[in-house]
Amino acid sequence: MEQNLYPSKPLFVHEQVRINKVKTVLLILCFGALILGICYLIGYIYNNVVMGFVIGAAYCAFIIPIQIFSSKSMLISSVHGRAVDESNPNERRVRRLVEGLSISAGLKEPPKVFIIPTRTPNAFAGGLKPEDSYIGVTEGLLELMDDSELEGVLGHEMSHIVQRDVLISTIAIALMSITVFLAGIFYRTSFYGGRRRSRDNDDNGSNAAILMLIGLIVYLLANLLSNLINLAISRKREYAADASAVRLCSNSEGLARALEKIAGVSGRYNAETVSSLGGDQMLCLYIYNPKKKLLSLFSTHPPIEERIARIRNMY
Repeated sequence: MEQNLYPSKPLFVHEQVRINKVKTVLLILCFGALILGICYLIGYIYNNVVMGFVIGAAYCAFIIPIQIFSSKSMLISSVHGRAVDESNPNERRVRRLVEGLSISAGLKEPPKVFIIPTRTPNAFAGGLKPEDSYIGVTEGLLELMDDSELEGVLGHEMSHIVQRDVLISTIAIALMSITVFLAGIFYRTSFYGGRRRSRDNDDNGSNAAILMLIGLIVYLLANLLSNLINLAISRKREYAADASAVRLCSNSEGLARALEKIAGVSGRYNAETVSSLGGDQMLCLYIYNPKKKLLSLFSTHPPIEERIARIRNMY
Protein backbone atom coordinates (compact mmCIF):
# COMPACT_ATOMS: atom_id res chain seq x y z
CA MET A 1 0.00 0.00 0.00
CA GLU A 2 1.41 3.39 -0.96
CA GLN A 3 2.26 5.60 1.99
CA ASN A 4 0.28 8.82 2.29
CA LEU A 5 2.81 11.64 2.36
CA TYR A 6 0.26 14.28 3.33
CA PRO A 7 0.24 15.25 7.02
CA SER A 8 -2.84 14.07 8.92
CA LYS A 9 -3.48 17.56 10.32
CA PRO A 10 -3.41 20.95 8.62
CA LEU A 11 -0.11 22.80 9.02
CA PHE A 12 -0.39 26.44 10.02
CA VAL A 13 2.27 28.61 8.40
CA HIS A 14 3.16 30.75 11.41
CA GLU A 15 3.41 27.69 13.63
CA GLN A 16 5.65 25.87 11.14
CA VAL A 17 8.02 28.83 10.92
CA ARG A 18 8.20 29.06 14.73
CA ILE A 19 8.71 25.31 15.21
CA ASN A 20 11.56 25.12 12.72
CA LYS A 21 13.25 28.18 14.26
CA VAL A 22 13.10 26.53 17.68
CA LYS A 23 14.49 23.28 16.27
CA THR A 24 17.35 25.19 14.63
CA VAL A 25 18.26 26.83 17.94
CA LEU A 26 18.19 23.45 19.69
CA LEU A 27 20.48 21.95 17.04
CA ILE A 28 22.93 24.85 17.42
CA LEU A 29 22.89 24.20 21.18
CA CYS A 30 23.68 20.54 20.44
CA PHE A 31 26.79 21.74 18.62
CA GLY A 32 27.70 23.79 21.68
CA ALA A 33 27.21 20.84 24.02
CA LEU A 34 29.32 18.61 21.77
CA ILE A 35 32.15 21.15 21.65
CA LEU A 36 32.06 21.70 25.42
CA GLY A 37 32.16 17.94 26.01
CA ILE A 38 35.22 17.51 23.80
CA CYS A 39 36.93 20.50 25.48
CA TYR A 40 36.35 18.84 28.84
CA LEU A 41 37.89 15.59 27.60
CA ILE A 42 40.94 17.47 26.28
CA GLY A 43 41.33 19.15 29.66
CA TYR A 44 40.95 15.80 31.40
CA ILE A 45 43.83 14.33 29.40
CA TYR A 46 46.02 17.29 30.36
CA ASN A 47 44.80 17.14 33.98
CA ASN A 48 43.69 20.74 33.48
CA VAL A 49 40.05 21.19 32.50
CA VAL A 50 40.43 24.96 32.17
CA MET A 51 43.10 24.42 29.50
CA GLY A 52 40.68 22.35 27.45
CA PHE A 53 38.08 25.12 27.45
CA VAL A 54 40.71 27.74 26.64
CA ILE A 55 41.82 25.71 23.60
CA GLY A 56 38.21 25.41 22.44
CA ALA A 57 37.44 29.11 22.95
CA ALA A 58 40.61 30.18 21.14
CA TYR A 59 39.83 28.05 18.10
CA CYS A 60 36.20 29.24 18.01
CA ALA A 61 37.36 32.86 18.09
CA PHE A 62 39.73 32.10 15.22
CA ILE A 63 37.71 29.94 12.84
CA ILE A 64 34.19 31.45 13.02
CA PRO A 65 35.17 34.94 11.75
CA ILE A 66 37.31 33.39 9.00
CA GLN A 67 34.43 31.15 7.90
CA ILE A 68 32.00 34.08 7.83
CA PHE A 69 34.18 36.49 5.88
CA SER A 70 35.48 33.88 3.43
CA SER A 71 31.92 32.93 2.44
CA LYS A 72 31.10 36.39 1.09
CA SER A 73 32.80 36.24 -2.29
CA MET A 74 32.56 32.59 -3.34
CA LEU A 75 28.93 32.23 -4.45
CA ILE A 76 28.14 34.44 -7.44
CA SER A 77 31.61 34.06 -8.97
CA SER A 78 31.39 30.26 -8.79
CA VAL A 79 28.18 30.16 -10.87
CA HIS A 80 29.22 32.91 -13.35
CA GLY A 81 26.14 34.96 -12.48
CA ARG A 82 25.33 38.02 -14.58
CA ALA A 83 23.06 41.03 -14.14
CA VAL A 84 19.46 41.05 -15.36
CA ASP A 85 19.10 41.94 -19.05
CA GLU A 86 16.54 44.77 -18.95
CA SER A 87 15.73 44.23 -22.63
CA ASN A 88 14.56 40.68 -21.86
CA PRO A 89 10.95 40.69 -20.54
CA ASN A 90 11.39 37.21 -19.07
CA GLU A 91 14.25 38.48 -16.92
CA ARG A 92 12.55 41.77 -16.07
CA ARG A 93 9.70 39.90 -14.41
CA VAL A 94 12.18 38.47 -11.89
CA ARG A 95 13.08 41.97 -10.75
CA ARG A 96 9.40 42.92 -10.60
CA LEU A 97 8.49 39.91 -8.47
CA VAL A 98 11.51 40.37 -6.19
CA GLU A 99 10.59 44.01 -5.59
CA GLY A 100 7.03 43.05 -4.66
CA LEU A 101 8.16 40.28 -2.31
CA SER A 102 10.69 42.62 -0.69
CA ILE A 103 7.89 44.99 0.27
CA SER A 104 5.87 42.09 1.71
CA ALA A 105 8.93 40.89 3.65
CA GLY A 106 9.62 44.35 5.06
CA LEU A 107 13.05 44.77 3.46
CA LYS A 108 14.33 48.31 2.96
CA GLU A 109 15.87 47.40 -0.38
CA PRO A 110 15.24 44.40 -2.65
CA PRO A 111 18.04 41.85 -3.01
CA LYS A 112 20.19 42.03 -6.12
CA VAL A 113 19.18 39.55 -8.82
CA PHE A 114 21.66 37.52 -10.86
CA ILE A 115 20.96 35.25 -13.81
CA ILE A 116 22.85 31.96 -13.93
CA PRO A 117 23.54 30.87 -17.54
CA THR A 118 22.27 27.30 -17.47
CA ARG A 119 19.09 25.58 -18.71
CA THR A 120 18.85 23.64 -15.44
CA PRO A 121 15.94 25.08 -13.38
CA ASN A 122 17.09 26.10 -9.90
CA ALA A 123 17.67 29.10 -7.63
CA PHE A 124 19.57 30.09 -4.50
CA ALA A 125 19.99 33.03 -2.12
CA GLY A 126 23.20 34.53 -0.76
CA GLY A 127 24.37 37.29 1.54
CA LEU A 128 25.03 37.35 5.27
CA LYS A 129 22.75 40.36 5.83
CA PRO A 130 19.44 41.32 4.17
CA GLU A 131 20.91 44.65 3.03
CA ASP A 132 23.80 42.84 1.32
CA SER A 133 21.83 39.96 -0.19
CA TYR A 134 21.18 38.58 -3.64
CA ILE A 135 19.17 35.90 -5.40
CA GLY A 136 20.49 33.81 -8.26
CA VAL A 137 18.04 32.20 -10.70
CA THR A 138 18.88 30.07 -13.70
CA GLU A 139 17.77 30.77 -17.25
CA GLY A 140 16.10 27.35 -17.22
CA LEU A 141 13.96 28.34 -14.23
CA LEU A 142 12.67 31.43 -16.05
CA GLU A 143 11.78 29.37 -19.11
CA LEU A 144 9.93 26.73 -17.09
CA MET A 145 7.93 28.77 -14.56
CA ASP A 146 4.81 30.89 -14.86
CA ASP A 147 4.53 33.98 -12.63
CA SER A 148 2.86 32.19 -9.72
CA GLU A 149 5.46 29.41 -9.69
CA LEU A 150 8.38 31.81 -10.07
CA GLU A 151 7.00 33.93 -7.24
CA GLY A 152 6.89 30.82 -5.03
CA VAL A 153 10.55 30.04 -5.74
CA LEU A 154 11.58 33.66 -5.17
CA GLY A 155 9.52 33.73 -1.97
CA HIS A 156 11.43 30.69 -0.72
CA GLU A 157 14.77 32.37 -1.45
CA MET A 158 13.57 35.67 0.03
CA SER A 159 12.70 33.78 3.21
CA HIS A 160 16.26 32.48 3.46
CA ILE A 161 17.44 36.10 3.28
CA VAL A 162 14.97 37.46 5.86
CA GLN A 163 15.78 34.64 8.29
CA ARG A 164 19.56 35.05 7.74
CA ASP A 165 19.88 31.40 6.80
CA VAL A 166 23.16 31.94 4.93
CA LEU A 167 24.71 33.26 8.14
CA ILE A 168 23.22 30.39 10.15
CA SER A 169 24.55 27.82 7.66
CA THR A 170 27.99 29.45 7.68
CA ILE A 171 28.13 29.34 11.48
CA ALA A 172 26.94 25.71 11.46
CA ILE A 173 29.74 24.74 9.05
CA ALA A 174 32.23 26.58 11.26
CA LEU A 175 30.97 24.73 14.35
CA MET A 176 31.28 21.44 12.50
CA SER A 177 34.89 22.27 11.60
CA ILE A 178 35.60 23.24 15.21
CA THR A 179 34.08 20.01 16.52
CA VAL A 180 36.15 17.83 14.17
CA PHE A 181 39.34 19.80 14.88
CA LEU A 182 38.94 19.55 18.67
CA ALA A 183 38.07 15.86 18.41
CA GLY A 184 41.30 15.41 16.45
CA ILE A 185 43.23 17.14 19.23
CA PHE A 186 41.65 14.82 21.80
CA TYR A 187 42.44 11.75 19.71
CA ARG A 188 46.08 12.70 19.21
CA THR A 189 46.44 13.70 22.86
CA SER A 190 44.92 10.43 24.06
CA PHE A 191 47.18 8.47 21.69
CA TYR A 192 50.43 10.06 22.82
CA GLY A 193 49.23 10.35 26.40
CA GLY A 194 48.32 6.68 26.37
CA ARG A 195 51.73 5.67 25.02
CA ARG A 196 53.40 7.75 27.72
CA ARG A 197 51.31 6.19 30.44
CA SER A 198 52.04 2.69 29.17
CA ARG A 199 55.76 3.39 29.53
CA ASP A 200 55.34 4.85 33.00
CA ASN A 201 53.06 2.16 34.45
CA ASP A 202 53.33 -1.58 34.95
CA ASP A 203 49.86 -2.37 33.62
CA ASN A 204 51.15 -3.80 30.32
CA GLY A 205 49.61 -0.87 28.55
CA SER A 206 46.00 -1.98 29.11
CA ASN A 207 44.87 1.39 30.47
CA ALA A 208 46.77 3.16 27.70
CA ALA A 209 45.05 1.02 25.06
CA ILE A 210 41.66 1.82 26.56
CA LEU A 211 42.48 5.53 26.53
CA MET A 212 43.55 5.42 22.89
CA LEU A 213 40.40 3.46 21.97
CA ILE A 214 38.25 6.08 23.70
CA GLY A 215 40.08 8.79 21.76
CA LEU A 216 39.37 7.03 18.46
CA ILE A 217 35.69 6.49 19.32
CA VAL A 218 35.25 10.13 20.33
CA TYR A 219 36.90 11.29 17.10
CA LEU A 220 34.69 9.10 14.90
CA LEU A 221 31.51 9.99 16.79
CA ALA A 222 32.32 13.70 16.68
CA ASN A 223 32.73 13.52 12.89
CA LEU A 224 29.44 11.66 12.48
CA LEU A 225 27.37 13.71 14.94
CA SER A 226 28.65 17.09 13.76
CA ASN A 227 27.81 16.18 10.15
CA LEU A 228 24.33 14.95 11.12
CA ILE A 229 23.63 18.11 13.15
CA ASN A 230 24.75 20.33 10.28
CA LEU A 231 22.54 18.45 7.80
CA ALA A 232 19.58 18.58 10.20
CA ILE A 233 19.97 22.36 10.50
CA SER A 234 19.95 22.62 6.70
CA ARG A 235 16.73 20.58 6.44
CA LYS A 236 14.99 22.65 9.13
CA ARG A 237 15.91 25.87 7.33
CA GLU A 238 14.40 24.47 4.11
CA TYR A 239 11.15 23.63 5.89
CA ALA A 240 11.07 27.11 7.44
CA ALA A 241 11.75 28.78 4.08
CA ASP A 242 8.94 26.79 2.44
CA ALA A 243 6.51 27.89 5.16
CA SER A 244 7.66 31.51 5.01
CA ALA A 245 7.28 31.50 1.22
CA VAL A 246 3.66 30.43 1.56
CA ARG A 247 3.14 33.32 3.98
CA LEU A 248 4.91 35.86 1.73
CA CYS A 249 3.07 34.82 -1.43
CA SER A 250 -0.28 34.13 0.27
CA ASN A 251 -0.38 31.10 -1.98
CA SER A 252 0.89 27.56 -1.50
CA GLU A 253 0.11 26.14 -4.93
CA GLY A 254 2.66 28.21 -6.84
CA LEU A 255 5.63 26.90 -4.84
CA ALA A 256 4.25 23.35 -4.83
CA ARG A 257 3.91 23.31 -8.63
CA ALA A 258 7.35 24.88 -9.01
CA LEU A 259 8.99 22.14 -6.93
CA GLU A 260 7.13 19.50 -8.96
CA LYS A 261 8.46 20.97 -12.20
CA ILE A 262 12.02 21.31 -10.86
CA ALA A 263 12.02 17.76 -9.54
CA GLY A 264 10.55 16.55 -12.82
CA VAL A 265 13.75 17.40 -14.68
CA SER A 266 16.06 16.00 -11.98
CA GLY A 267 16.88 13.04 -14.22
CA ARG A 268 18.76 15.41 -16.54
CA TYR A 269 21.37 16.24 -13.90
CA ASN A 270 24.87 15.11 -14.82
CA ALA A 271 28.42 16.29 -14.21
CA GLU A 272 28.03 19.11 -16.73
CA THR A 273 24.79 20.48 -15.27
CA VAL A 274 26.13 20.26 -11.72
CA SER A 275 29.22 22.17 -12.84
CA SER A 276 27.02 24.88 -14.38
CA LEU A 277 25.44 25.35 -10.94
CA GLY A 278 28.82 25.85 -9.29
CA GLY A 279 29.73 22.25 -8.49
CA ASP A 280 28.77 19.78 -5.77
CA GLN A 281 29.71 22.18 -2.97
CA MET A 282 27.04 24.65 -4.15
CA LEU A 283 24.10 22.25 -4.48
CA CYS A 284 23.20 22.47 -0.79
CA LEU A 285 22.34 26.17 -1.27
CA TYR A 286 19.79 25.71 -4.05
CA ILE A 287 16.07 25.29 -3.56
CA TYR A 288 16.46 21.75 -4.92
CA ASN A 289 19.43 19.45 -4.41
CA PRO A 290 19.34 16.53 -6.86
CA LYS A 291 21.94 14.55 -4.90
CA LYS A 292 19.81 11.96 -3.13
CA LYS A 293 21.09 9.93 -0.20
CA LEU A 294 20.01 6.46 0.85
CA LEU A 295 18.96 7.86 4.24
CA SER A 296 17.34 11.29 4.60
CA LEU A 297 19.51 11.87 7.69
CA PHE A 298 22.44 12.43 5.32
CA SER A 299 20.59 14.82 2.98
CA THR A 300 20.82 18.61 2.95
CA HIS A 301 17.17 18.92 1.88
CA PRO A 302 14.02 17.07 2.99
CA PRO A 303 12.52 14.68 0.42
CA ILE A 304 10.93 16.75 -2.34
CA GLU A 305 7.67 14.76 -2.17
CA GLU A 306 7.35 15.51 1.54
CA ARG A 307 8.04 19.20 1.00
CA ILE A 308 5.35 19.42 -1.68
CA ALA A 309 2.85 17.58 0.52
CA ARG A 310 3.53 19.84 3.50
CA ILE A 311 3.28 23.00 1.37
CA ARG A 312 -0.09 21.97 -0.04
CA ASN A 313 -1.37 21.30 3.48
CA MET A 314 -0.34 24.71 4.88
CA TYR A 315 -2.82 27.40 5.81
